[in-house]
Amino acid sequence: MNFLKFSAILLLLQATFSSPTVAQQKSAPDSTGPFYLPNIDTWTIHSSAIDEDYKLYVLRTAAYDTTHVSLPVLYMTDGDWNMTVAMNCFSMLRQDYTTKEPLIVGIGYGKSQNKRFRDLDPATGGPAFLNFIEKEVMPFINRQYRTTNEKAIYGYSMGGMFTTYILFNRPDLFDMIFIGAPGNNGQTLMPAARKYFADHRDLKSKVFIGVGSFELETARNIDSFRNYLVSQKCPNLKIRTDITPRAGHGAALAAVMQNAVAYGYCERHDAVKVNPAIFNRYKALYINDEKSLPDVLISVSQNKLYWQWNSPGSVPTELLPTSETTFFMAENEHIPFTFKIVNNKMTFVAVGDDKKEFHFSMKK
Repeated sequence: MNFLKFSAILLLLQATFSSPTVAQQKSAPDSTGPFYLPNIDTWTIHSSAIDEDYKLYVLRTAAYDTTHVSLPVLYMTDGDWNMTVAMNCFSMLRQDYTTKEPLIVGIGYGKSQNKRFRDLDPATGGPAFLNFIEKEVMPFINRQYRTTNEKAIYGYSMGGMFTTYILFNRPDLFDMIFIGAPGNNGQTLMPAARKYFADHRDLKSKVFIGVGSFELETARNIDSFRNYLVSQKCPNLKIRTDITPRAGHGAALAAVMQNAVAYGYCERHDAVKVNPAIFNRYKALYINDEKSLPDVLISVSQNKLYWQWNSPGSVPTELLPTSETTFFMAENEHIPFTFKIVNNKMTFVAVGDDKKEFHFSMKK
């Protein structure tokens, strides 16, 4: 039995799972867009600034519909196709991580002509489109839904060029900015960054940027971009880059979005360095106190700590330290592990999502 089966056992035991410009819109969601899922609202909104009709797709979470909670908002360009990708990204990630799920707002065109090449290009309609988002879309969403002040925006390809433009021209507008496979092979990244830092000493934002590995020039430009931003030593900037292996511009879209979502909304752990000699004190066979789960074997190999079921065919999984007594496994970060003394016995503890603790006592 490997860690996936262990996770399944734990899951089975868990209990569950005033604006300056006012846009014109219908009084209730319409049904003329491409999405018919019960938790996706489709709205028609007219932009006074651009004099165009747009579609807004709003994905509500189960928590939103069943409680009075207010949610942060993730805005997405190219909402006509990005919404279902985003929905599936969160569905997959919540299996392995504790997630903070936002209200997702996709901005698209519905059955009207798609004008993304105008709206997302900073050299053409980008500034007006950003003004539309800030002055018309955001106030509309805040009126119709329960939202917090936390906002993020995601864009891919031309959308990545657009979110790069936002990063250096309106970093105050969003708490997180996600740049996916920026268009023009990422050639605008370094010029935009150098122009910004000619007059600034800090950049307050949490930034993700990713691309498929087959886009060689874009990947190279992203690497230079990240190194340059890190060299500025901005106290309020966090940045992560991810290169999706063996994927081109189309094939990487879902993976890049999933990496962005994981960075922005999943609770993830960073391993710390500890003296590996500490691991030897944990090495032993552990018995489940409730007798409901198999025995656990804790072992040490090449200065690394591992756990596995004490049964034929079980595969050891590494435990990564967050302190000398607390650990996680990279394969499924839902489950924290702790070694502690309980009733004078060394005890191995795993905690499920419902906070139920599963105790395994060291066998002497």
